Amino acid sequence: MNAFRIAGFSGLVPRLAKQLLSSNQAQVATNCNLTSGDLRPRNGPRAVFSPVIDRDIRSMFRLPKDGNEKWLAWDVDVDVAQSPVAGNTSRRFYYTGDGEPRTSDFDLATAGAGPYPSGCYVLGVTPPVAQPAVASSGGTGSSATRAYVYTFVTQWGEESRPSPASKVTTGKMDDTWALSNLDSAPPNSGTVSGAVRETPTSGQVEVTLDTVFGLRVLEKITFASITGMDDLNGQFTLVNVDSATKKVIVSLATTQIYAGGGTWKRVAPHNTTGMTKRIYRTLTTPSGTEYRYVVTIPAVTSSYDDTATDSAVALGEVLPSATWDMPPADMKGIKILANGIGAGFIGNEVLFSEPFKPYAWPTAYRQTYDQEIVAIGVSGTTLVGMTKGNPFTITGVEPVTMGGGMEKLGVAWPCMSKRGVASFAFGVGYPAPQGMVIIGANSDIVTKDLFTQKEWAELNPATFIAASADNRYYCGYTVEGSSLMFVIDKAESASFIKVNQNITCTWADPATGKLYVALEKKIYEWEGNAGTKLTYEWKSKKFVTGPPVNYGAAKIDADFDMSEAEMASAQASHTAALAANQALVDSGAMNDGLADPALGEYEIGGDDMRAIPPLAIDSLQFQLWADGVLKFTKQVENSRAFRLPGGYKSDNVEVVLSGNVKVTGVVLAKTMDGLKQA
Repeated sequence: MNAFRIAGFSGLVPRLAKQLLSSNQAQVATNCNLTSGDLRPRNGPRAVFSPVIDRDIRSMFRLPKDGNEKWLAWDVDVDVAQSPVAGNTSRRFYYTGDGEPRTSDFDLATAGAGPYPSGCYVLGVTPPVAQPAVASSGGTGSSATRAYVYTFVTQWGEESRPSPASKVTTGKMDDTWALSNLDSAPPNSGTVSGAVRETPTSGQVEVTLDTVFGLRVLEKITFASITGMDDLNGQFTLVNVDSATKKVIVSLATTQIYAGGGTWKRVAPHNTTGMTKRIYRTLTTPSGTEYRYVVTIPAVTSSYDDTATDSAVALGEVLPSATWDMPPADMKGIKILANGIGAGFIGNEVLFSEPFKPYAWPTAYRQTYDQEIVAIGVSGTTLVGMTKGNPFTITGVEPVTMGGGMEKLGVAWPCMSKRGVASFAFGVGYPAPQGMVIIGANSDIVTKDLFTQKEWAELNPATFIAASADNRYYCGYTVEGSSLMFVIDKAESASFIKVNQNITCTWADPATGKLYVALEKKIYEWEGNAGTKLTYEWKSKKFVTGPPVNYGAAKIDADFDMSEAEMASAQASHTAALAANQALVDSGAMNDGLADPALGEYEIGGDDMRAIPPLAIDSLQFQLWADGVLKFTKQVENSRAFRLPGGYKSDNVEVVLSGNVKVTGVVLAKTMDGLKQA
């Protein structure tokens, strides 16, 4: 081999020996952008938001409204789904993972200075528990028999399951039917009248409240102003709720004794502002007896006199919410399918909501699987369930028929990381022990040509945090305490690229297609800073020749010129970094106590100081390795050919390129004239 050319740069194929790689494949590919076949540096991330948060960001969501935008951030694993309701101008959304399932909108979630979301409601509408009392009087007409129920309706038009039905009451058709004992809206706070340790070693405390109406096991409440048992002042998850005794149990190991006082408050309150009640009563029609709408009254009203006549004309619609339950407090993984159906999971059950009503989750719509579910994903109207064993799919257009569309895949591909799941146009991907799995029209292990199972395991798939952007799989992972990132682009380059970024969260914006990452408690647009280029490193395959040779010349086709836009971006990034660092110095924020600002002393380094990006994108280093030994290093400044050192012969060579300029090709030959032959 007198000469050879490297072009159409590609990424890593870890399963192949370095001498068996194709001429354009790599042993090392870090911070490279190879989508066009050129070797290009990736843009640096662009800072977009610094949320108020104490720990690392594990979940995030961009919330835009009327040209404004705010970022929501959590330090726990949270799933967020946008409302499928038509005309969602308030930007309503739903989320699970931060306590009980919750809902909010732009104004509620972004009130104040943060942290965001700063406000929310519990998802769903708790039903009334008081049975209506009915008495009839004053009429002279024919006899009539009725029963009544009532529901709560929020300011957003969300309706609860109905109350227990009243006793069947007989009266005159033209009577005044007096309803009483109607519940008011469920309370969001109240008082504490007692707290007792279950046993000294149980680690639980039984707390007596003024009411437990609307409270459920696994919901969160906050206690305050309790004396004696100060350990109880704070936020707790309810372990048990007893409606008969008005007592709740929380997990708390304490030796303190309750002395008196105290209040409780829901962390996720009920949406009771402007809440109303809808009253329904039975009506017998040719199709049977059904509850029909009578009237809407304020939620605080505890009684009503019904004088409407017994006819379908006088009454309204049939009660729609007879089976509309709140989602369980421990539901996870909320998603919205293309047909407006909400989905979530608990244990080995998949739950579905009424179409376009993500607050209503009938028990009859639940589907049970024979294995524990780790995560769910959505591709169109198909739900993909990832488990500790065999994955499954559920397809359907109505939640009531979803069970008939369940299909269990006949292969065990356990999901190793819920946060490693990403949805693509062609299916849902996730890490299994065998590799990256795509469940879709052609379910398969898509990394089988890139990794052996052993090499895949070395990436520690249980730590994956991933998202899909442009149908590429962007994933952060942790190995031996070090965090990195990789990109798999199966469609274009069938290869794997590493990126030197220590991320704690990834999120792809469905509205813009942009990818965002969290680094050091800040949110960045991935590759959003065109003025900062990451330094790439690309190492070729091991080129093996028959007889040993001495390559004497090389040429790199590279683009050292910067466009006006690149120069402007580089200048802006450079200036911004200098200004940010100067502001830190001026504020004394970098002072660790050893420097004395009064003497003009300031700390000039530290984690909070930004790296200063270069003004020029002109760095390119070439290395030639032979027999595993570095033979030559050169800082390349143009695309002219250059000579390589003599004095040795080798039957194998490797090329390493590092820098931040675009490279379209590399040629090596025995002589300068030989470069023309490659």
